[in-house]
Amino acid sequence: MSAHADDKQSVRRDLNKTYEELTPAEHIAIRAAAKAAYKSKKLKTLNVCADPGNMPLSSIQREGFQNKMAEILANATGATIKYHWQPFIERGLTRSTFDERLCDVMFDIPTGYERLLTTEPVYKTPYVLVYRNDKGLKLSGLDDPKLKDLTIGVFQTSGVRQAMAKRGIIDNVKLQLQTHDGDLVPENQPWYVIQRMLDGEFDVAAVFGPFAGWVKTMKNEPVDIVPINLDDDTVPMEFEMSIGVRPTDVFLKYLLEWAMDDKAEELTALMKEYGVPLVQCSKCYVPGDLPAHGSYIKLADQKFEARPDLASPDQIVTREKLEGWLEEGADPNQELSNALLSGDKDRIKFLVSKGADVNKPDLQGWTPLTAAARQRRDETIDLLVELGADPNKADGNGMTPLAAALMRDHVPSIKTLVEHGADVEVPGQEDFRPLALALAEKKYEAAKALMNGGADVSVASGKQGLTPLMIVAAQTGPAEGSIFLPGSVRPTDIAKALVDEGANIDAQAANGMTALMIAAANNSAPMIGLLMAAGADPDVKNTEGQTAVDVANLNDNKEASQAIRVLSLSRPSASTKADSDDSSTVKQ
Repeated sequence: MSAHADDKQSVRRDLNKTYEELTPAEHIAIRAAAKAAYKSKKLKTLNVCADPGNMPLSSIQREGFQNKMAEILANATGATIKYHWQPFIERGLTRSTFDERLCDVMFDIPTGYERLLTTEPVYKTPYVLVYRNDKGLKLSGLDDPKLKDLTIGVFQTSGVRQAMAKRGIIDNVKLQLQTHDGDLVPENQPWYVIQRMLDGEFDVAAVFGPFAGWVKTMKNEPVDIVPINLDDDTVPMEFEMSIGVRPTDVFLKYLLEWAMDDKAEELTALMKEYGVPLVQCSKCYVPGDLPAHGSYIKLADQKFEARPDLASPDQIVTREKLEGWLEEGADPNQELSNALLSGDKDRIKFLVSKGADVNKPDLQGWTPLTAAARQRRDETIDLLVELGADPNKADGNGMTPLAAALMRDHVPSIKTLVEHGADVEVPGQEDFRPLALALAEKKYEAAKALMNGGADVSVASGKQGLTPLMIVAAQTGPAEGSIFLPGSVRPTDIAKALVDEGANIDAQAANGMTALMIAAANNSAPMIGLLMAAGADPDVKNTEGQTAVDVANLNDNKEASQAIRVLSLSRPSASTKADSDDSSTVKQ
């Protein structure tokens, strides 16, 4: 039985389509229904999956801020909370909970987590260094040279270990091991690495921000906290945290978002009570004041080189070893896959000379070019094409090398493929063209590279007939989002570039929605201003007979409605607009 079966008399939640499968019109209808259900408090139960022992996040005694957040949202929606307790560090957590209908929501899921549908972010928090403030130790961050001479405690699966390893901080790092019994043995909970530091076992603890804030604010321990989210440009050190629901529970996502928008002040007070370090985030329900790192764009231009100096002698493949293996019957194509993994160009050339096929998929279905693109190896791509690889050949999964490169947001690989003749218009999976796919995946650096490579800015993609401008319009809100690094590409930058390149502004999707209507549905005044300044027609109607203002009003987006009305006053006359050629058609 579904975990929300007893809600059926209160609200109807259609679980047949994922968020991506819904049309813009269906999204609008579901948002409106969710708002009505929220206003009338018709959610009967809030089925929560929670960790029984991971303070200050959650505990079986309901003492964590996730538990308190659940209470705020349950009160707001009229629901009763039902818990399913399960340690969050278990493998296959979402499969063993959501797939088994044991719960409907899970708190503190990274925004955009691929296995779940996530709400807009609740808050953003960083990794931090925490140490006693009565020892005279003053640290500036991960690059402080004093760290190499201190003992540092970290949780076993913490991402901060990678950032420290890059800096040669390895041997002095001590682990708080991962276990499944934090509710029974509090000393095994991740936060306890801080207690071990307080007890003198370590000099410093490198931890997730909420752990440190709770120890300082609610446990009143004498600690200093140093955020380190600005210290690395390739290892993410700050995270937007959302509520996760099953991929088809779009109704519940919207209902919870209405509730969080209404109860934002209570959520903010809760986070501050628990001392959670909060990073600036304009799209979060709980804003912060710590400087944000923003988009990790340097990965897009990063070169990825093999490091043979880090390999042991038995791991190094020599020409003599390879020739011996081939004489013993080794498969040249399998050895080619191994050479691609190591980025060894000499081995690749040798193996092709021995009969390896540069267009043959490996056991995972990847062609050599797709594999190289997935690994962000543009020099290997260049070599493979010279050796006869087809830059447009899809792999066994239907993915072209260009699609693989854009999914990695790796500009050098994209440029190399385009230079070698990769088709920037060939439809891929679900009939999405490369530019549309890049934008749908929010790979803005890749999208810019594709536009520079000649991608059509108006052609529609997918069964819904979405143009690039429509896709971008759906990715903006009342504010642009969190702070971006200088030089990074933002959604509005892409929208402006599309307009400058001659994108069909009033193109309509299969259901008649335009980019302006989509911006109105998302209450995005900046996008509305950009589109109307470019000549978007607010009088165009979708298949439901609604204009952009109607869409804004249906979603109770007063800012969007007002923006359209005000900007319409300075718009050229309708007759002038009508004289323009087929502006409401989508180029196919």
